[in-house]
Amino acid sequence: MDRVIIKISGEALKDDLNNVSKQKLEVVLKIVQKLQKLNKKVAIVIGGGNFFRGREHQDMDPIRRDTIGMLGTIMNALYITDYLINNHINCLCSTPFNFPNLIPNYEDNELKKLYEDNVIVFGGGVGLSGYSTDSGVILATKKIDANLIIKITNVDGVYDSDPKINKNAHMYNHLTYNEVIQNDYQIMDIYAIKECQERKIKILVMNFKDYEKIEDVLDNKLGTLIGE
Repeated sequence: MDRVIIKISGEALKDDLNNVSKQKLEVVLKIVQKLQKLNKKVAIVIGGGNFFRGREHQDMDPIRRDTIGMLGTIMNALYITDYLINNHINCLCSTPFNFPNLIPNYEDNELKKLYEDNVIVFGGGVGLSGYSTDSGVILATKKIDANLIIKITNVDGVYDSDPKINKNAHMYNHLTYNEVIQNDYQIMDIYAIKECQERKIKILVMNFKDYEKIEDVLDNKLGTLIGE
């Protein structure tokens, strides 16, 4: 059985009026439901850019800046966890921090057992300043032995140039890890791509709006597959 990590940016949860849109949470729910029907074990790693983007606050102390960003991801993780539970999905939130009486702090072995019957929503990245959410994805794959990452974005896949600027931009159906590294395609940071290559974890890049066609994404008929 595939053990899948869904990577969602915090911005993907936002709409024009709300930092966290119920409509976007509903899309996350439908993606989880579809993957479960396809016999996939699901976990989620969420960013926090809908609340706070560290790169926009370079005047701040780096550690405090990163801490605020990590707390934003935890807020998103709790939103998603609550929404899934309210829609009858067994789900729990996991963070690298200790919040006594608020969020349980699971040992890795315990988390693996819980993952058998629950969607795990990871917030807080790796819990250290200076690391991106992509590092949090890699940590999550190790905790649950995931073999596939589905990165949900606001574009259809990986392009050779910005499709918003270049109408003739070419979208790739498949890329190797080395092609991503050599061309510096901004999919995940280089550390994360190299970790995926070493551990043979495939990455699927898809558009948020294509959630109803998740079968086509898994079959590489939509989006971009990154692998060997």
